[in-house]
Amino acid sequence: MKVNAKYLIQLAGLIILIFGGTFLIVYSQTGEVLVDQLIGVTIGVVLLIASLIWRMVKKSD
Repeated sequence: MKVNAKYLIQLAGLIILIFGGTFLIVYSQTGEVLVDQLIGVTIGVVLLIASLIWRMVKKSD
């Protein structure tokens, strides 16, 4: 199965949007920092960076 970097970038953006949005809403309403949401955003950012690097490497081939 061939994995396209475009889909990984979209997945990372969706993860950041969902977990980051939930974190911002809860933090702005209650002031609580939700660790599980921060972990989700971190995973999304790491996936985004990795997929951007992967796309640059594949493009140079």
